[in-house]
Amino acid sequence: MTTALHKVPARPVLTLASHGHKKTDVVALARGICAPGGEQETNAATALAMQQLAAAFQPAFSRMHILRDLVIPMYEGSAVPTARFDVALVCQAGVYLFEVKGWRNAVVYRKTSTHTVPRWFLRQHGHSLAREVKDPAWQCGRKTTHLRSLMPADLRVQYFVLLPFEGVELEGVMPTVVITPQDLPYIARVARNNGRSEQGYPMLDNAAIDRTLQLLTDLQGELTVDDHMRNCRDRSTHAAKIARAPIGAAHPGPLKLQ
Repeated sequence: MTTALHKVPARPVLTLASHGHKKTDVVALARGICAPGGEQETNAATALAMQQLAAAFQPAFSRMHILRDLVIPMYEGSAVPTARFDVALVCQAGVYLFEVKGWRNAVVYRKTSTHTVPRWFLRQHGHSLAREVKDPAWQCGRKTTHLRSLMPADLRVQYFVLLPFEGVELEGVMPTVVITPQDLPYIARVARNNGRSEQGYPMLDNAAIDRTLQLLTDLQGELTVDDHMRNCRDRSTHAAKIARAPIGAAHPGPLKLQ
């Protein structure tokens, strides 16, 4: 079956972490990618997640690429004009996006209601008090929906929330997209089987994988993680100013791309 990706000639792509038939040193891979300072916990979780993903997906696919900190522009009017994917994995089955959370030794649970959106909570083992956290499934789902609209319709683009550290317990009924390292081999096998059996999302050949990587590279352009972090800070500052502003104060307008 010919897909939209196959119809476009492949162009050279940036050098990315590539996994083929040769055994890959996943530890070196994770350490070799630079990340901004001040995010030690996030960096450690992402590096560990990359190791786990490589170990799980490499046996299932002859070719795969792992991209860290993919930053793309969001749609006009978005509260934050950029979005960041902690890890994007491109393989013959399509694009798999991962929101990585560095939660450790904690119980994660939700409170749901028919009249309100779900609320997520994190409680450390041995403690009764819990703190509310942002809904990671909604965060990644919103970004993924936008990215999917920018990619060919016959390219599978799927997301998960990965909790890479040990000692994290999921309590109650959780969305199926929230996974732990133990789920990754199964996810990889399902990805391979879906690519072989579903007509709407055929397996990608080497040229289609190259084209997918180029599309993601073009979307990111010159955007960096620093740009995205600055946009997030600008949004927080803007929200604080609005909260302090007297009634009737002029709205400064939408955020702009850095």
